[in-house]
Amino acid sequence: MFNKKRISIIALLLVILMALTACSKPTNEGTVSTNNADQGGNNASTSNLRPEGVPADFPNKEIEYFYAFGSGSIQDAYIRILFDKVKEMEGWEHGVVITYKEGASGKIGWNEIANAKPDGYTIGFLPTAMLIPGIAEEGKVKFGYDKFDYIFNMMSDPGAIGIAADSEYNTLEEFVEAAKANPGKITVGVTSTVGQEGLTMQLLEKVSGASFNVVAFDSESEVLTGVVGGHIDAFCLNISDTTTFIENGQIKVLATGAEERSEFLPDVPTYKESGYDVTQVNMRAVGGPKGMPEPIREYLEKCLLAAAEDPEVKEKIKDMQIPLDSLSGGEVEEKFGNINNDLSELWETSPWQ
Repeated sequence: MFNKKRISIIALLLVILMALTACSKPTNEGTVSTNNADQGGNNASTSNLRPEGVPADFPNKEIEYFYAFGSGSIQDAYIRILFDKVKEMEGWEHGVVITYKEGASGKIGWNEIANAKPDGYTIGFLPTAMLIPGIAEEGKVKFGYDKFDYIFNMMSDPGAIGIAADSEYNTLEEFVEAAKANPGKITVGVTSTVGQEGLTMQLLEKVSGASFNVVAFDSESEVLTGVVGGHIDAFCLNISDTTTFIENGQIKVLATGAEERSEFLPDVPTYKESGYDVTQVNMRAVGGPKGMPEPIREYLEKCLLAAAEDPEVKEKIKDMQIPLDSLSGGEVEEKFGNINNDLSELWETSPWQ
């Protein structure tokens, strides 16, 4: 009798325990799980960076990032650091895969991005340099200013016009006036007469009335060596190209090409401050094909902007001498648009080949 009573009590306790457990068990209904198994590894559904409208499982596969050149550049290294931080920060199971699409001076890669499905899973590297063939070869290439949705700007390398340290010129105005007085006699070295540097000199000629003898070299170092050796009068390159020669006291920069003075050369005026309404800046941005869902574009933008401000990222890149210029997609679109308008106007009056 005692044993039967004891068994009955134990059985009753088990029933009560099971009922309590069932009542206290959480339900998945109406909630978003942050468990990796439930969300394909994406903790990002609770992220403050994720706008409304982004699927809870985005990205549920790897994002492909097209780079239109070879590996090893500073922008290639930087975007890897940024996306590694984004993956860690947002808890993505799937990351970003870099695909190199070299050839035709970048045109193969830019066509790939422009023609991709605009779902947020294909993005890529978009420098301002891609605007040039987009204008000159309109109809022959599939890319151009209006063929992309812009996400983020990594860096902006302003242009720089300068001369040898012992040159007689001290300002860009003096240099331009000398070219006006001696049409076609003042030589300026660039790496391409139909690239950003060569076209900058054409714009400078257009707004100033000067006439330069623009000479193309195979590399930035050859241009600067020619200036230092007295073989050419000046150079038009980017600030990042000049660092070593400036540190060695071999050259001096007369003016720089961004809207504001460079943090690396704060005492050097801009082209506009010198009296010439010309902009030269090599912006290096990230974008995707036109028509990306805005919430996804905005999410990627916010992720990259946040990663760029992360202390660990800043520590990693502090010795890389990157001309950082983190900008939103809207800011990139505006600045690219201004440059595109300038180049389009130049094309109408002085088409390059």
